[in-house]
Amino acid sequence: MSLFDGVKLVTKDQSPASPPTVTTGLLFSSSWCPDCTPFVARLGAMYEEMNEEGKKFEVVFVSSDHDAGSMAAYMHAKHPGWLAVSYDDPSRDELKRKFGCCAGSEAASVGVNPRKYGIPALVIMKPDGTVIKESGVKEVEGFQGGDELPEAWV
Repeated sequence: MSLFDGVKLVTKDQSPASPPTVTTGLLFSSSWCPDCTPFVARLGAMYEEMNEEGKKFEVVFVSSDHDAGSMAAYMHAKHPGWLAVSYDDPSRDELKRKFGCCAGSEAASVGVNPRKYGIPALVIMKPDGTVIKESGVKEVEGFQGGDELPEAWV
C-alpha cells in the first residue's frame, strides 16, 4: 500500500498524475512564505540536476496556500515539474496531520498537534511511503551539485 493511494495528485497544469515510483520529497510550502522562496529555488535546481539522466527523485507539493489559484500560480512560477496534492483533496490536510508539517497560521484549523515542522518542510520517503528522513531541508541547503541522491536519503 502506498502513501498516495486515494490521493488526488496533479501536475502543474492540474492534470491527473500517477503516484511516484522513485524516492520522493513531500514538500510542505506556500507562495506567501518568505522562507519558502529561496528553499524552493534550491530544491528545484537540485531536482533538475539529479534527474538529468533519468528520474531518480520526485517532489510532491502539499500546499499551505490560501486558495487554489495561489497554489496554481506558485506551481507555474516556481516549481520545475513537480506533482502536487490537489488543493481540493482532503488528503492535503491529512498529510499535514500525519507528518506534523504546516504553517503556524493553519495548525489549529488543520488539526496539526503537535506541529513538528513549519514551512518549508521536506519529508523524504521511499515510493511505498516509508519515511527515510523526517526533514530533508539540511541536505537541500547543503547540496553542492551532482546527479546522485544525498547519502542520507538512500
